Parts: sequence; C-alpha cells; structure tokens
Amino acid sequence: MRISKKSGTMTTVASKKPMITFSQYSERVSRLFFIASFMLLSTIYANPLPAPGGRPCLILDISLRTVKIAINTTSAVAGGGVTYLKNLLVSLSKLNTTHRYLILTTRAGKDIFFFPHPRFTFLSFRMPSKNTLLRLCWEQFFLPRILKRKRVTLLFSPANVCPLLGRLTNVVMIQNIEPFSNRVPEKRRFLQRIRLKSLKLLTILSVRKARTTIFPSLKARSDIEKSGVMMRHAEVIYHGMNRELFHPFRENDDALLQCKKKYPVNSFILFVSNIQRYKNVFELIRAFVLLRDTIDSALQLVLAGTCPDRKYYNEMKSFIIREGYERRILFLGNVPYEDLPHLYAACTLFVYPSTCESFGMTLVEAMACGAPVLASDREPMQEICADAAIYFDPMDPTAIADVIRKTIRNHDLLSALKINSLERAKAFSWENTARDTLKALTNMH
Repeated sequence: MRISKKSGTMTTVASKKPMITFSQYSERVSRLFFIASFMLLSTIYANPLPAPGGRPCLILDISLRTVKIAINTTSAVAGGGVTYLKNLLVSLSKLNTTHRYLILTTRAGKDIFFFPHPRFTFLSFRMPSKNTLLRLCWEQFFLPRILKRKRVTLLFSPANVCPLLGRLTNVVMIQNIEPFSNRVPEKRRFLQRIRLKSLKLLTILSVRKARTTIFPSLKARSDIEKSGVMMRHAEVIYHGMNRELFHPFRENDDALLQCKKKYPVNSFILFVSNIQRYKNVFELIRAFVLLRDTIDSALQLVLAGTCPDRKYYNEMKSFIIREGYERRILFLGNVPYEDLPHLYAACTLFVYPSTCESFGMTLVEAMACGAPVLASDREPMQEICADAAIYFDPMDPTAIADVIRKTIRNHDLLSALKINSLERAKAFSWENTARDTLKALTNMH
C-alpha cells in the first residue's frame, strides 16, 4: 500500500515477487529431475518384460501368492555364474517338491535361463547387467520393493551381495573370493582396486544380513572366516557336473572329429577359463616356452577363454611373438559351451595354474571327460581334485615346465591320471547340489 502524490489518496499496489536466484532455480530443477528420474526408473526397472515365445513372465497375482523362493540371476552374464545357475534351476525343477520359484533375470538373461515349468515364474527387467553399479543400486533399492509387491519373503542371492534393506529372509552364496584373497597379484588398476574394496564391504554386510551363507568349497568359507566376518549359519555345497554333456568320447567319435576340424589343433595342452592375472596364464605360457626342444615340437598350448584385461593380453602376445611361438600358443577366445567337452576329451593335458578360486568348475568338467589334470597347489584345487591331479607351484614357470615334461613322457602316469579323473568326477552331481541348496534355503536356523 502506498499514498498517491497527486491526489493524496491511498491506493493498494500489488507487491513484487522476490527474484529467484540462479542457485535456487538450479536446486528446484534438480529436485524435479530427481523425482522424474526416480519415477522413470521405477517404471522401467520394476516392470517385467514378456518371456520368450510370447509367454508373459508375470502371471496372475493369485499364483504369485504361492511363490516362496525368489532367485536373483541378474549378476550372471557369462562363465561359471551362468553355468551354475542354469544347471541349478533345471535340477531344482526336477526335485519332487511343491516349492514355487520366482526367477529374476535381466533382458539378456531372459533367453539364457528361461524354460517352461508350472512351478517356475520368470520376471525379466530392463537393466544393463554389465553395469555393476546400476545393478547393485537396483538390488538394494528396487528389488526389495518388487518382492514385497509379489509377496515373496525368501530371496536367494548367488553372487555375494543381497539387499540390505527391508525384511527379506536372505540366503547368499559367495561365488567371488577375490576381494578376500591374499594370493591375488597386486597389479591392479585404481578402479579395479575400488571395485574389489566395494565388493568386499558389500559382501561382509550381506553375510551379516543373511540367514544362511552358502560356500562352494571349504577354502571359500575359510577365506571369509579369516576376515573376521560374523555369520549366522554357513553351509558348504559343491557345484555339480552335467554328465549328459561332459563324459569321455571315443577317439573316432564324429563330434570329436568335427571339433578337431573346427579348431586348428591336434596334440595340445589345454587351459579353459576367463583369462585374469590371478589365473597365472602368463606363467603357464612361460613354462611352455621353457620346454622348447624337450617335448614334441607339434605339441601346442591352447587357451580357451576371453581376456578382459587388454594390457595383460598384449603383454602375453608380445612375449609369444618375441619367442616365435605364434603357431604353438593359441588364444581361442570365447568357446561355445557345447564344444568344451570335445576339447577336454581331445587334450593331452589339462593344466590349471590359478591362485584364487572359490570352486574351479572347469577342473570338474575336464575330469569328467577323462582329461589328465595338472593343477595349482593352492586351495581349493586340491580340495576339488583330491588325488586325481598332480600339483605344482603356480608362481614358478620352471616348476610348471618340469611337471608337464615328466607327465607327458610317462604314458603309464597319463593313463592313471585319466582313470583317476573319471573316478573323482563322480563325486559331483547337480542333483545333489540342488537338493542341498533347497535344504539350505528352506531350513530355519
């Protein structure tokens, strides 16, 4: 209100709104952006995709009320994690029980894990599974809300980390012990060190939260216990082995002959796994070069598996070229899973120099196909192979070369190792793994 100078009367004048500063404007926009992003993410990540073949993954709520066990497969994109879950799910479906399962997958995992079964419901989510940070955020903030909406109270998380919020009953499995191992080489980049430290912290918190923690070997359990983590209850359950796929082959078997045509190998030493520094593949390469003229010049070293560390790969390739071994040391890259049994069965030796494993799936696969096995003397390799393998110091290329040389020259020893491999492989069964896992999931401790 103000007085007019001309008439002396009072007139009411609307007061001006205060000016909004740039910082206030930015803050308001940020809040709106956060709310919109949260709503968008909720819509995208919480809504399931249709299942393969046009079948809807989300069935009626009346059926979802009977779902008792949810299994989170979103972390599995390749390698041993996929092998474990595919075989576990199929084996669980064959058990004579009334339990129902809600299988959580990514868009990529939808085609990997889906199979029709009346007691299995598959929910797929639009989520970049290879982005670990986004996946962890989804697991911690969105997954508990999704499961609450589906009336699921029991969750199995087979990749170290479970949701830390909410009232879920959690069972977690420790697949990756690299953050807890003191046997892993220290040549890591800064981001790799941050990733491992973060995974270690989340694993510790998840183990404390979980009702039951499952380990694939005694060694994996020991590594966690040495770190001082308090667990409510722990179970050691070995992985299994698919006997329909991994078994001995006759030398004139058509599939075996086709595999030899597909891959340019004849007489060879085999390594199968993702190629990481802690797998000590470079030490195996150095050992093979040390053999030089002491073994058959036609013998090759075949490395089957991808190498995500390009610097490490280039170091190995440069060494191979410098030594003139380009034709004798072969990187096959990612080999189709159905081709692995033929490579195992055809190899002269299977050599595994890793220093850090929670189980060692390829060891069991190689033994099941009758391959003579030479393995690192670090656990859990001796726990898994027992007396079916010959062991060596994985950090010493000379020691590796000596064991290879002595074994290849001794035909009686090779024959004995083949027999021992087949016998030891009988101890591993996916049926037993599924039965023991279900018991761990449903037992109240």
